[in-house]
Amino acid sequence: MKRWWILLAVFLGLTAFAQTPRPFAGASLNFQWINGIGLTGLLLQGGAYDLLDQATLRGSVGLGLSPTNYLELGLDALLPLDTGRLSPYLGAGLGYLNVGGTGFVGLRGILGVDYGTTREIHLTGEVLPTLYLVNGGAAFGIQLRFGVNRLF
Repeated sequence: MKRWWILLAVFLGLTAFAQTPRPFAGASLNFQWINGIGLTGLLLQGGAYDLLDQATLRGSVGLGLSPTNYLELGLDALLPLDTGRLSPYLGAGLGYLNVGGTGFVGLRGILGVDYGTTREIHLTGEVLPTLYLVNGGAAFGIQLRFGVNRLF
């Protein structure tokens, strides 16, 4: 099942790059808490701004740094609320998180801000409340992300 998630994320990411004049790649520090357990990681992301009208499509792969290793895959759709240099946005996405051999599928909302420091470099900050489905139950999580994107 994990391979299908990876293939889907790669396929959609390449599709986004091929169809837009504003592709991007970047990295984020990811701080997340799931039912009170804290995890820290590095997230690599790619996608395209203005893919469908003003919507942004983003795929991501995250690796846990501490206190435990984890793998995270994500696919998000974002909609800007303003198109200026400082642009807040809303979004939704799907994620897969594997911590210690246990897989979590997550449905998440996204509230973020994008600040264009130059034409090519954008700083981002996000809050992502997430509902994880695991082993027939559910867990609540929240993520804070701070990152940078490079437009091509």
